[in-house]
Amino acid sequence: MDPDAPTVSRRTLRFMDGTQVAVSNLHEIMGELHSVGKKATRETVEEIIAGLEAMGNYISASEDVRREYRNVLLKEYEEYIESHKDEHT
Repeated sequence: MDPDAPTVSRRTLRFMDGTQVAVSNLHEIMGELHSVGKKATRETVEEIIAGLEAMGNYISASEDVRREYRNVLLKEYEEYIESHKDEHT
């Protein structure tokens, strides 16, 4: 195993209907946005979705699916901010 290889985090998102989807690099994307002071807004969630897609995660173009992703990712990012609030005080 290459010790210099970039690490890839995986996170399982759970949707209201019970569906679970694994995504890669969510933690890194949220960390980057949080480090520049991005608040938990719809605009930031769109940036997270764009980042996930840029990292090779598939997200359907269906507006219904994207709405569900926005809801779940907004909650995830709010929790991320809360768990890292002491880092930027």
